[in-house]
Order: sequence, then structure tokens, then C-alpha cells
Amino acid sequence: HTPPKKAATAKDKFAWIEALRLLGRPFVLVLWLVAFVDSFVINAYFYWAATFLGSPQVGIGGNWIMPIMSIGQVAEILTMAMLALTLKKLGWRTTMVIGILGHVVRFAVFAFFPQYTTLIILVFVLHGICYAFFFATVYIFVDEYFPKDARSSAQGLFNVMILGLGVVASNTLCPFLTQKFMVGNSIDFQGLFLVPCGVALAAAITLALFFHPPKTSATAPVQS
Repeated sequence: HTPPKKAATAKDKFAWIEALRLLGRPFVLVLWLVAFVDSFVINAYFYWAATFLGSPQVGIGGNWIMPIMSIGQVAEILTMAMLALTLKKLGWRTTMVIGILGHVVRFAVFAFFPQYTTLIILVFVLHGICYAFFFATVYIFVDEYFPKDARSSAQGLFNVMILGLGVVASNTLCPFLTQKFMVGNSIDFQGLFLVPCGVALAAAITLALFFHPPKTSATAPVQS
């Protein structure tokens, strides 16, 4: 059964205007910009992780790289299972700050302890916290805080950053940064990883200081 789609209403046609209006609310703007930064950081991890594991500094065999990286995907599932309880105990801001700080810890370990193979492998567990505590929480937050008539616009607004501009930024900057930290025929991973580490730390501090959502239900109008 494939009935014709309903013609777009005037409201649907101007949904992008509604999305832009949402940025007039300070807590939305802060979270939106931090989402862009965090998207860049997590995609930088995907860009560099396999190369780092196979580098002489770490020395993981090629046949083990993907199984080790899959630890992060398993951790995602486990972290998602405990996300509701975490949000109840810690709240929106603290949960998302912890998610961003997961990147800080992960890149710091990569930068300063590449010789400790076991530690490098264990730190991949943090991927679950990085993903669920920030990205999944952002989408849950949007569903909770925005009424139905604004929810779609808000989701689209964050999709632009998380699935769009953040990915473009990482694909553009990561090759440039790789070349910048080339020393002879090898990469200075310590210097390289301190870049996303510092960027993630700045994002966590920004969110902690300036993200103050109003106390309102999803069915109530969100005030500026």
C-alpha cells in the first residue's frame, strides 16, 4: 500500500526557519556548537585509530586492529543500557560533560602511553561513554525538551552538526594535521593527539560553564 505523500504544508516548507530560530535560545546554541566540536573529535578518532594501533609505537598486528576497535562498539551497547540510570542520577549537563571528557582521557592515553599496549586496548572501552553519554544524550534531550512542533527542526539542527559539518571538518583537517605532525616517515602521535585532546577539553569546559537548559517539560513551550 503506497498512498501518495501529503503535500508539504506551509509550516513544513519553513521548518528550516524554525530551526534557525531555536538558536536564539542560549542553551541550544551552546549545545549546538559543542556538538560540532565533539563530532569533529570523534571522527578524528575514527580517522587515526587504526593507523595508530599499527604504528611502530604500539605495534598491534594488522589482523588484531579491527577486533580491538570493535571493543568500542560493544561498549556502546553496554553504555546505552545504563544511560537512563546515569541521566537520572547525574542530569543532562554532567552526563554530556563526562561523555566529552572520555575523548580527553582516550587521546591523552594515546599521546602519553603508547608503549603500554594493554592500557591502549582497555581505553577503547571509553568509546561507549564518548558516544552514548554525549551523542545519544543530545537526541534524548531534544525529545525531552522540545514540543512536537519544534522537535523535528531541533533534531535536524543537530544532525547538521553531528552527521554533517563535524564530519566534513574532520575529513578536511585530519589529513592536514597528519602532514603537519609528520617527522620523517613517521607521525608524531603525541603532538597529533594533543590537538583533539585539547579541543575536547575546551568543549567540556564550555558545556559545563554555559549550558543551562530551562526546567521545562517537552509539552510546555521552551522559553528563550
